[in-house]
Amino acid sequence: MIDTRDWEFFDFPKVFRMENGFYNKKPESNGEGTIPFIGATDKNNGVTDYFTIEEIESTSKTGDEPNQELDVKLFAPHALCVTNNGSVGYAYYQDKPFTCSHDVNPLYRIDGDFNEFTALFVATVIMHDRYRWGYGRKWRPKRMKYSRLKLPIQKETNGEPILDVSKRYSDSGFIPDWDFMENFIKSLKYKLPETKRNTYVDISSQNWVSFTLEELGIEIYKAKAHSKVDMDFSKSRQLDRLPFVSRTELNNSVDGWIFKDEESGTEEGNALVVGDTTSTISYQPNPFVAGDHIVVIRAEWLNKYTGLFIQTLLNKERYRYSYGRAFKMDLIKKTKLLLPVNHNKEIDWRWIENYIQTLPYSENI
Repeated sequence: MIDTRDWEFFDFPKVFRMENGFYNKKPESNGEGTIPFIGATDKNNGVTDYFTIEEIESTSKTGDEPNQELDVKLFAPHALCVTNNGSVGYAYYQDKPFTCSHDVNPLYRIDGDFNEFTALFVATVIMHDRYRWGYGRKWRPKRMKYSRLKLPIQKETNGEPILDVSKRYSDSGFIPDWDFMENFIKSLKYKLPETKRNTYVDISSQNWVSFTLEELGIEIYKAKAHSKVDMDFSKSRQLDRLPFVSRTELNNSVDGWIFKDEESGTEEGNALVVGDTTSTISYQPNPFVAGDHIVVIRAEWLNKYTGLFIQTLLNKERYRYSYGRAFKMDLIKKTKLLLPVNHNKEIDWRWIENYIQTLPYSENI
């Protein structure tokens, strides 16, 4: 646990150079680019696409107004990109040149460069303040310049604050302690996962046929809805608790944990789960309790490998559905998926299982 009691507040303009993002309309991509496009998302370190330098250079802010110079659209590395609209308040470090939506504020240190450690520290502090922002309260640079964040400060060996008489970083003379931030992140114990799977199956060698989900012999139904406010709900995972599955996109749709004997409406594991108003899709290997608007899919062919395969295909269809066109059971059943077939034109579930098991990190499934 980190003690923040002796940290101090800093105004954003005192410690960051804040820039405006660029694109109102994302350019068209040919799929061959390597320059990341940062958008207002809560996933994938903010990256929503990749572009070539030619695509960026040739596309204007809205796609139809006079073009601008490349240096207005291409941003320098070592930036902390903060989303100001949509998924507001997410912060992502970019260590290479990038371009971005106008829904992103690139931040640069006033007194040097971010590195992956200092950026991760500040990103975490910023994201702890996400609750202040929402769709009705954007965090554009003109509002961000009035924002503050609390950071560790430089101190003498006796614990007294080191004060800058020029008051460059703070009206009180405090100085951000970037060395502390970097060393704290470095001190965290983590180990990157390793994988022994590095062979890829050639999917082009298979014949692929379109099937509706209904044609796969599924059982589909609405799960009994539960409210976490009526239960002994916890965000902490414990052995005597069941996962509470909701429409969240995070943590495989597991919103928290409840006691196993709390409710009689427990769903068995080995199920695909769909949040019908959000089109969130997950595979649940273990027994769980469902929140509101949860659709359950079961089938004889379903296991953790085929389940993850079908989940991925269904996620590719999510763009068709939103709150205005919910992913209801009738639409789910009629959803078409391209699936590999054997010489008898039957779905090759064995090939699907083997394919998933050849993917990197699949030994951890």
